[in-house]
Amino acid sequence: QKVSSTVRSIIMSYKDAFGHDDKVLKHNGFDHVFIAKPENAKYAITGHESQIISFALDEGDTVKGEPGSMMYLSPGVEQQVSCDGCCARCLAGEDCFVLNFTHSGDQPGKGFVALTPNFPMAKVVPVDLSSPEVGGVLIAQKGAFMASVGDVEIGISFDCNFCRCCCAGTGLVRQKIEGNGLALIAANGTIIQKVLAPGEVIIMDTNCVLAFAESCKLDIRRAGGIGGIIGGGEGIFNTTLTGPGLVLVQSMNETTFREALVANKLYRR
Repeated sequence: QKVSSTVRSIIMSYKDAFGHDDKVLKHNGFDHVFIAKPENAKYAITGHESQIISFALDEGDTVKGEPGSMMYLSPGVEQQVSCDGCCARCLAGEDCFVLNFTHSGDQPGKGFVALTPNFPMAKVVPVDLSSPEVGGVLIAQKGAFMASVGDVEIGISFDCNFCRCCCAGTGLVRQKIEGNGLALIAANGTIIQKVLAPGEVIIMDTNCVLAFAESCKLDIRRAGGIGGIIGGGEGIFNTTLTGPGLVLVQSMNETTFREALVANKLYRR
């Protein structure tokens, strides 16, 4: 009884701490990634790191995924490769090809397919492109797309402003995900979201921009004075996003993760 009461008190203290953290996060206008999921949703995300997304497929249903993402599937699900929009996909940081997983109906009942991101410790973020916070178009990091269901196309968006394309963290050619279906993007680190009101501004590190609705305006601002630029660790500029629209923020992108591995020589045996 003494041990169990101690365990209970520890659990309650953790719950209180996490509950307080949620309140602080929401007070700042942010929230954990949450996309409204209908009761008849046909997917489930499993795990905390290197997550798996599983789809239940009726006859004729199709899921698109990037090459190398398939983990397992049922016998009645056919795999086909297409290369529609190959040039735009390559410029957006994706592979030239895309895998199509379709329930052919050869096997009775539902089919299933499970996908996982191609890089370690990644999370799967579902985005309903038809939601009013997104408005049908999402601008994302190059290579962020992982899979999709329904009407989703991968294209490119050019940022021809010299300062922004060099210093805002998204580059000259940005990945554009558009349509009214479900897009799934893969990302490292902890991901949080914020829905910006019209005219609301968020200032962020240039490496933390995961994706944002096209309705948001991207810009840069100087990262403080001379002392802050030299010793602040943020470089010369920070990225700003002005609403309205959804903003997805990550604590560590893939490039930063790889650089950290190299710097600490964790890749050596």
